[in-house]
Amino acid sequence: MYDFAIIWWWAAGLFASISAPKEMKKIVLEKTKSMWTKVLLSGWERANLTNIDIEATRDYFGQNRKAMISILKRFSQYDTISLFEEAWIRTHEEDRWRIILESGNSKELLDILMKKSKANNTELKTNFEVKSLKKIDDYFEIVRLSWEKIKAKKVLVRAGGKSFSQVWTTGDWYNIAQSFWLKLAHPYRSLSAFATKKDLSSISWVSTNLSMTLFDKTTSKEIYSEFWPILFTHFGLSGPIIFNASTVLWEYLNKTFQDRESLKDEDFEKYIIESIAVKLNFDLENTPKRRLQFFELNPDNLEISLDLQNWRSWKEAKATWWGILLNELDNNLQAKNVEGLYFAWEVLDLTGKTGWFNLQLAWSTGYIVGTNV
Repeated sequence: MYDFAIIWWWAAGLFASISAPKEMKKIVLEKTKSMWTKVLLSGWERANLTNIDIEATRDYFGQNRKAMISILKRFSQYDTISLFEEAWIRTHEEDRWRIILESGNSKELLDILMKKSKANNTELKTNFEVKSLKKIDDYFEIVRLSWEKIKAKKVLVRAGGKSFSQVWTTGDWYNIAQSFWLKLAHPYRSLSAFATKKDLSSISWVSTNLSMTLFDKTTSKEIYSEFWPILFTHFGLSGPIIFNASTVLWEYLNKTFQDRESLKDEDFEKYIIESIAVKLNFDLENTPKRRLQFFELNPDNLEISLDLQNWRSWKEAKATWWGILLNELDNNLQAKNVEGLYFAWEVLDLTGKTGWFNLQLAWSTGYIVGTNV
């Protein structure tokens, strides 16, 4: 019998194992064979850590984004940096206030976290794909696909969303949440590129600094705007500000349709095709002639509008927008109706902008669960 079991290690799960009391007998159940493969595919390849410039209600989204104020007060980006610097690991600030390890070595980052986890009385079990989770009296029974069983007094579910299947995220925790009668937000892909109706293939794979505005043609409402490079691709638009815009768009559409009793993906996609567009305002001096010619721009006309087709596929999305509604959980991220069952990171109805805001969400929620189990 374990005191604390963590389903999927990754950032939040690993951090929870480090933060939990040492006297607790802990186990991390990892679905894959190798931690290293997941690190490389998930964006940690350059020892990504956090972002120094975080505002809770500006940089995160969800039905109760104000909860991020409390979450960050309990473990902030400054706490993340301090934890590594106390271990004599130096950090470095990059563009857009992103923080990485000075060495840029992701193996160093992984080794630090793994050593801290093992030193804190944590056992790691790989190739453990969870088939089911149920509570029996005062403990949980975790059943492996091969029918092996693990018993634990408390459990953290940190399994991934539906996006980014390259790291074996299938959204299987959804069935676990439903089995405990927890309410979830409607799932959709987040931090995603946009497909456009206009064919941009002849100028693809070149980025341009410009001002972007996402707007609703039906209501003439501006949804989101940001200035930074945009990447033109064979399918449409990509790059950090497009990823951010896709997240804001999902929140906007969710509010637009919130009075409907049932929703299908087709409802959102139809509205995007009919009503959503992107305005791009170019800088004449910094825009290559090829792009000026392609969009037929001149000093008196530097703005264009592109109609959207849809988000790109689940496989390409960097995150999943969905999760357990925060009013289903207490302040320590424990299910109100199931004592000893905790959730963190992508499992929550919270998502951040691109720029390693979601990594900070992982550290913060993992710390909160670990220090309160």
